[in-house]
Amino acid sequence: MLLLSVESENGAVLTYRLQKSQITVGSSSKNDVVVRIPGVGDRHLVIYNSPNGLTFVTVDRQTVVLNGERRSRGVLSPGDRLRLGGSTLVLQGTEEDPVDPATRPVTGTFPAKPSRPPAESFSVVTDSVGLSQPRGAILDLFLDPPADLLHRLVTVLRDALPSVEVAIVIPGDGERPVVLASSWSGPLPRLRPGLASDLAAPGRYGVLTTEEGETAFLGVLGPRREVNAIMVARPLGALGSEGITLLGEVTRLLGLRWEDVERADRVFSNWEIEAQHRLEIVLPGSSQAMQVLRAGMLSAAHGDDPVLICGAPGTGRTEVARILATLGPVSGRSLTIFDGRAADAQVLRAELFGAAGYPTQDRNADGIIARARGGVLVARNIDAVSRAVQEDMASFISSELREPLSASSIRWMITCGEDPLALVQQGKLVTSLFMLFSKRMLRVPRLAERREDLPLLIASLMRRAAEEQGKTTRGISLECLNALLAKSYPGELGELVGEVNRLVTATPDGEMVRCSGLDLKGAVAPEGAPGVSPDLVEALSSDNLKQVVPRVEQILIDRVMRRVKGNQSKGSRILGISRGALIAKLKEYGVPDYRYLRRRRQGARQ
Repeated sequence: MLLLSVESENGAVLTYRLQKSQITVGSSSKNDVVVRIPGVGDRHLVIYNSPNGLTFVTVDRQTVVLNGERRSRGVLSPGDRLRLGGSTLVLQGTEEDPVDPATRPVTGTFPAKPSRPPAESFSVVTDSVGLSQPRGAILDLFLDPPADLLHRLVTVLRDALPSVEVAIVIPGDGERPVVLASSWSGPLPRLRPGLASDLAAPGRYGVLTTEEGETAFLGVLGPRREVNAIMVARPLGALGSEGITLLGEVTRLLGLRWEDVERADRVFSNWEIEAQHRLEIVLPGSSQAMQVLRAGMLSAAHGDDPVLICGAPGTGRTEVARILATLGPVSGRSLTIFDGRAADAQVLRAELFGAAGYPTQDRNADGIIARARGGVLVARNIDAVSRAVQEDMASFISSELREPLSASSIRWMITCGEDPLALVQQGKLVTSLFMLFSKRMLRVPRLAERREDLPLLIASLMRRAAEEQGKTTRGISLECLNALLAKSYPGELGELVGEVNRLVTATPDGEMVRCSGLDLKGAVAPEGAPGVSPDLVEALSSDNLKQVVPRVEQILIDRVMRRVKGNQSKGSRILGISRGALIAKLKEYGVPDYRYLRRRRQGARQ
């Protein structure tokens, strides 16, 4: 039982004998210890009495003087003196631990126990710790997440726990974390290897003990118990049990809404903007098919879900997987590519799972899967792999997805033909494997579906080929570009890349790319395909995307609007953009109003 004395300035002493685990002190009569003098708040502080010792925390930014030092929270020992207002609280000790005989005698007790408990009673209990208001503010933030949710969360926690420093981080390169939001002063502690795995369990947090004190680490767990981020807080002693509970509630809410946080919070916008720009450069084109592909890749970059990339052979499915592996808030993971078309089931099992030849979660096993741990594993042409191996892979991936996300987890990607559902019906793709990857499916379009992208695509491939060969080129001749645009490509993008590489190889350094000496006689213009204007050739001669893209857009919009005689609805469908976006671009580029062509035709008919 705790003995606590209150010494007033006039010399009066009142000692309380208290048994509660939480003791409130303040001027309100609702408190366990009532001190009605100026400078004492309605509920000034809370003392926590636990088997491990005594701690205290002030409420509503109040402070006390502990043994001559101003504090807002701390640890109490027998003999400590807490001064608030004009009174002093003296911790006498407990009745189990005899106090000094010179200690003043007990002159009062509170609260008084009734001799007989009432048959029925009702009472209203207030939040003695003072964290109900911060909890309400945190819930309001999650009901309507603002664009700076993480920073606001840290602000609320800083106000609720004024003596505690808080940071929300994600693992970066090595042990160095990437800070998302912080009220931290000084360098953050390093994240030891395997910390994410240790935190991948509800109700668990880590404690780092150093000379500077103790630091707490709490995992932000997603629905599959994957650790999306880590909350770091110090000092642990100032948190107390209620502070740790509050941080645990916040990390749980963050884990449940993590995908929404990533989409809404500006913290993640930097890598998204960079990823968008990079995708527009490495996967150029304004066609609807390419816009859908880039949007799907950006969405898939937010998490670690398995990804299925389908498309015709030669469309660049593996290249899309390579690009996707480099996107995301944390990049730089290793990439492993596996192709099992030319091996039988036994060889494939040994190559994938190691000498054992069967799926295992043993981290020390050999094989491709063991080497790919912590990175991205791309299985090419999965529909050409035997069904037995596909079933083994499905079983292994399914068991791995049930495990919490850790530093050794694998991000899986597979590639297959154009129609995965047809492959399932034909028995070439195992249903269980398809279901694991069906959440994230990307389709790489054929060149025939993106003919309007060919000028930009050819210009991009020419620049890449010139860089690889250490050359500079002065654009491409009109004759050669027309021939490339008119040619059919049975081999899809792979054939176009080979054609452009041969053209650049045959072009002397500093010269314009021409088609002399190359076999482009098989080029046949598709029905209705327009010719390429000299203006387009001139625009493509520049290597500056900021100059090329707007000029090409202007030329294409002008050409299409002339063809449809100013019909904006029809023009927007052909260009693959909305009517509103088309109207904005017509004003931006000053494209003429070609509706007069329709009026001229109507007048001629009359």
